[in-house]
Amino acid sequence: MNSLQICFKRSLQVVIGMLLFIFAPLTIAHAADFSHVNTKVASDKTWTITFNDPVLESSISKDSIYVLDKNNIKQDTSLSVKGNVVLVQAPAQGYEPGQSYTLHITDSVKSQKSNKRLNKAVIKPFTIVEGYAVVDIQADGTYSPIATYASFEEANGHLQKQQAIVYNNKYVKMPAGFVATSPKKVTLIYKQATFTAGFQYAGVAADTELQYVDATADYVKVHVAGQDMYVKHEDVTLIPTAAAKGQSYYSADDKGLWHRIYHHHTGTYDSSYLIGDKPAFLQRNVDYYSTDGATFVDANGQVVGESYAYFQYISPRVPTSYSAEQLNAFIAKELQVREQSGNKLYANATTKSPLQNMGALLKEMEQQYRINALLILSTAIHESNYGMSCHAQNYNNLFGLKVTDTNSACSMNVDKTSSKYFTSIEKNVQALVENLNQYYLDPLNMSDWRYNGVALGNKMVGMNVRYASDPYWGSKIAGHMYRADQALGGKDYKKYRLGFTSTANVSVRTAPLVTTGAQDNRAYQYKLDWTIKRLDHMPITLSNTSSEKADWLRVISERTTDITDLYTVNENVRHVNVY
Repeated sequence: MNSLQICFKRSLQVVIGMLLFIFAPLTIAHAADFSHVNTKVASDKTWTITFNDPVLESSISKDSIYVLDKNNIKQDTSLSVKGNVVLVQAPAQGYEPGQSYTLHITDSVKSQKSNKRLNKAVIKPFTIVEGYAVVDIQADGTYSPIATYASFEEANGHLQKQQAIVYNNKYVKMPAGFVATSPKKVTLIYKQATFTAGFQYAGVAADTELQYVDATADYVKVHVAGQDMYVKHEDVTLIPTAAAKGQSYYSADDKGLWHRIYHHHTGTYDSSYLIGDKPAFLQRNVDYYSTDGATFVDANGQVVGESYAYFQYISPRVPTSYSAEQLNAFIAKELQVREQSGNKLYANATTKSPLQNMGALLKEMEQQYRINALLILSTAIHESNYGMSCHAQNYNNLFGLKVTDTNSACSMNVDKTSSKYFTSIEKNVQALVENLNQYYLDPLNMSDWRYNGVALGNKMVGMNVRYASDPYWGSKIAGHMYRADQALGGKDYKKYRLGFTSTANVSVRTAPLVTTGAQDNRAYQYKLDWTIKRLDHMPITLSNTSSEKADWLRVISERTTDITDLYTVNENVRHVNVY
């Protein structure tokens, strides 16, 4: 009897406990977060309301939970429910900075288990400040706000390691990641954070990946082409490492080194392109990363080696080893392969492409203008898609001359008055080599903004700095040169040793000695009174003929017509490995 009574009492206690639990009122778990004290938040504030029980989803609507402005106008917020959590997301355009609002949680919100209403309605006032929110970056790339401040400086003062600062839904400072240039226009990069014309270095194509370094309220510091540069906040998008869906990378196989470019705005990869031979220190089928295509790091950020693409930095003043007939044979084979691929872009390429039988013209230009014929051909291949582009077919324009990022449209209704139109392919090739010699490749015209060293180069040095907004224009053309050279027997590859000036103000002389005054033997000097150009990193091609003096180097002349070797002292040149 006693035993049964005890069991009955225990059962009754359990039932009563269960009833108390089932019929307990619905409450907000973290009520302190929703006190009547006005809170300053960012314009993209998402309110997270956690209840003590799962809520009845049908009780959640814009009538039961909503936000009013100071004029009692209901805001276009978004609601989502998951178990006992309700999210109140800001309007798509965000709340208006400086304005006050109230979050209303009515007592019509019900518990899913007991159907009980919220024990009491809540009104939470908040004010939008100028959106400098310190946030934690989540593993999935999203972020959670920690606190909001009126200025960048104040937010930065409270920033902890691995946290970021968000302003109006946009990252403005982060621990590490990528910087994507504007998806709609060329982004200007600068050598200094003043953003004045004198420090404007070059333009970078739309949706280009740059490496993030640091940021302030006024600028974003990036690493591009091996050097630190500056861009404006309004021209770029900051993407923390955790939020990135991809990344540009390099990988090697038996054919050589490939580069695959990622575009963060579109979330797409370009097709891989071949640059050159595989650097000896890279493993096959392993991804590596580099901002300049020369210094490579592994997935852990450890530097594994340095090597430069040979054809990207060889002097255009060096002639190719191949004859007009050999160049013609290569062109014919390439066009035939593409025509037979079935790709409609290359339909009838063997008869329609103006590259067909260009060998004699290329060699003539090489001899007359002292610019490598294979470089001219590879530039045409890259810029005109093997002569099949609209401009090549209709405007006799193989090199994109006068075709800018804002003037790239092409019509089959040819405008012969356009600066993009040439009366013949011969005139077009001549215009290219004259343009290169006058502005890009003449050390005696070093003060011209287009001169940045005699090589294809990248966005640090060479023609690529100003010729093209694509930061990989130089390496892509170098890849075409490498492929052509390999197909023709590899006679050009590594024929010369390469280096860079080790300091600014390097002099190049006509003999291995220094003479001054009336007998000054300086052929040219990498020197300007004031410049942002990397004259301390100018590409140098060394002659295959040894200098008569051991402390001097014999180098290939950069001058437009003089084929005679020149000289500079050993310490002026940093020798580099090439691939």
